[in-house]
Amino acid sequence: MVTIKVFVPTYFHKFCCIADKCPDSCCIGWEVDIDGETADKYSTVDGELGDKIKKHLVSDDDGYMFTLCEGDRCPFLNDCKLCEIQKSAGESFLSRTCTLFPRFFDDFGSFREMGLGFACPEAARIMLSESEDFSLICQDTSDDENTEVDEDFLRSLLDLRAEIFSVLNEKDVSFRDKIQSVLTKAKHFQKKTDGEDFFDGDFNRSFDDCLSVLLEMEYISEKRRSFIEQIKIKKPSEVIVEKYKDDFEKLMKYYIFRYLLKAVYDYDVLTKVKYSVFACIVTAGIYTHFGTPDFETRVKIMYGYSKEVEYSDMNMELLDEVMYGGFSSDDLLAIL
Repeated sequence: MVTIKVFVPTYFHKFCCIADKCPDSCCIGWEVDIDGETADKYSTVDGELGDKIKKHLVSDDDGYMFTLCEGDRCPFLNDCKLCEIQKSAGESFLSRTCTLFPRFFDDFGSFREMGLGFACPEAARIMLSESEDFSLICQDTSDDENTEVDEDFLRSLLDLRAEIFSVLNEKDVSFRDKIQSVLTKAKHFQKKTDGEDFFDGDFNRSFDDCLSVLLEMEYISEKRRSFIEQIKIKKPSEVIVEKYKDDFEKLMKYYIFRYLLKAVYDYDVLTKVKYSVFACIVTAGIYTHFGTPDFETRVKIMYGYSKEVEYSDMNMELLDEVMYGGFSSDDLLAIL
């Protein structure tokens, strides 16, 4: 075992699942993955619960999972929106996926970063309510091994991330000017990394093109797809963008924190930054559609976007493709 440093946002430990009080559910719509260790534990459960587990636990080449019931519900989500497994056998019998969500983690050599995903209503509420600037705290943990990465490139990514956060923390600067500065820094970094192979395109995209990307994606909720089809605005309102810029800055920081360092594995820095700008454009457009959305509506917009986009491999692959070869930095800035 080795000791590695783990960095988490200051708000990380504020999260606690609100269970039956949640306005949504992470137990509906998603395939319920079960890790091998938990599957072995389930084989020891007897009685009525054990019989039900045996009925719904299946496996394929990708591992174990629960078959979903009517309405794409986990078979163990009861009518009170509580987990029958946790209620009957205890939290220790939850799968790794169920225990972890909405938390995520990524390993980068000698350290790990953990955060909260925006796809959970309570996590989104915590992050949008946070009054302090985004910062990380460190704690130590033990693990079996370190992940090998390009340490020099990782250090340069950490420096870039610090620069981006510094820009986003600037006071009395418009959000659009901040985005322009962030995209410029990312482009310069990518040019230096790619040399003659640098590519950022020139596509002349519009807000309608952003909506078209969303409509190409798979959806958990067809209501959300239908809503996207109903949006008629030409682009996000500048007034709305500035009025709610604190929300978009927090969303931007979340995306930069969650995705930028992943470029240590594929060296595609600019695309990761474009993820964050695209998310801000779309959510700002939805804010504009509502006019002056209240806090709970804004939370719903944020977690709805994250839930549909970030937690689908197919959707993230599509986003990766179009941000690299379909939207330039200038396109995104012009749309915003």
